[in-house]
Amino acid sequence: MSETGDDLPSPFAPELNAGKVALVTGGGTGMGRATAIGLARTGAKLALYGRRLEVLEDCAAVIEGLGAEALCVAGDTREEDQVAAAMAAIRDRFGRLDILVNNAGGQFVSAARDLTNKGFEAVIRNNLVGSWQMTKAAADAFMFEAGGKVVFVTAAHRSGFRGFAHTAAARGGVSALMKSLAAEWAEYGILLNAVAPGTIKVDAMAQYPIPPERWMAQKRNLLGRMGAPADVANTIIFLASPMGDFITGEEWYVDGGETLNIHHDSRELIDADMFRNRQRSDEA
Repeated sequence: MSETGDDLPSPFAPELNAGKVALVTGGGTGMGRATAIGLARTGAKLALYGRRLEVLEDCAAVIEGLGAEALCVAGDTREEDQVAAAMAAIRDRFGRLDILVNNAGGQFVSAARDLTNKGFEAVIRNNLVGSWQMTKAAADAFMFEAGGKVVFVTAAHRSGFRGFAHTAAARGGVSALMKSLAAEWAEYGILLNAVAPGTIKVDAMAQYPIPPERWMAQKRNLLGRMGAPADVANTIIFLASPMGDFITGEEWYVDGGETLNIHHDSRELIDADMFRNRQRSDEA
């Protein structure tokens, strides 16, 4: 199996989402890529949205190789005009949107004591504001009229997130937003849920000081392995499919029991010295 999971057989019926159109933000890499390819294997047409056109096009080539359609739209979820342009492109190409997966996001490691307002706001905009703008635009353009499914990708934050207070605030906000919209928008046939991954083995992990052997030594979760992008993607596809037609307002943890495991200390997992020497980064 490839690291991206492109060649992983689907556990779902190939016609599960036939005729549906799905938009995946951050769809070119990691969990977004696995989700997009998985949705294509179930018969959906895909719109891929992200800041790097080249990775979107690479994912689209895989999807088209499966016999499915794919549209690539370069843009930033934080920019309202770019989000609106994406919705117009989807209408021009497909004429509908049934599924939105809010996967785009990002963060950096910082002790809260050293976190600047600029860094905090950058992560809030990247994760919470971006998800809101994409969801509202999709609802306005398509879903208030025809219904649909929205799945947010958050993070396993319920036990706190040492070194990521800004991320915990953003993801917690996304979770509360999802629940509030689920309550308000059920009358329009819009179902909203969230998936909260634990530690997932993706390329983006390279930016964090968390060597795999150190992770394993900490016995980070109950299942003794890192999650794979497909573990998250399969949960998203389930919720976005007709199998999720009676589920809304829920946050699903896909973490191998990580948040139940009280035997690890995340100070040692990341970098114990960071909290003594107050290393800092403002990049998001």
